Amino acid sequence: GVTEGVNGDTVAATAAGSTNGKRKMTSSSSSPTSITTIPYEEFSPIAKCFSLLLRNMWSPHRFKSNVDPHMLVQAISVASNKRYHVGQQAEAGEFLSWLLHQLHLGVGGSIVRPNKKKKKRKKKK
Repeated sequence: GVTEGVNGDTVAATAAGSTNGKRKMTSSSSSPTSITTIPYEEFSPIAKCFSLLLRNMWSPHRFKSNVDPHMLVQAISVASNKRYHVGQQAEAGEFLSWLLHQLHLGVGGSIVRPNKKKKKRKKKK
């Protein structure tokens, strides 16, 4: 499908399954950008479970109106070394930050942004 990007650019993205597990995005601004990710088979367990949950929630072919998040809950518990486990209270913002980071890494995202230079701070006298 085609959607509008953050800066008003038109972004074309295809589903992971329809292009042999690779996603290609192009931008209509000055020059096209191509981004490829890892195949679906190499996604982390959390990314696979999250993907399956979303696909089940939005599938028009499901006969039941409810979905079971059990697989995702178990994958989160294992990946976090039971830091986020059923029955244990945790900070919601911290959990969301951790989950988004794990999903980013699970689909082939990098830990450090490429070509990112640290700015040197000047010391005040």
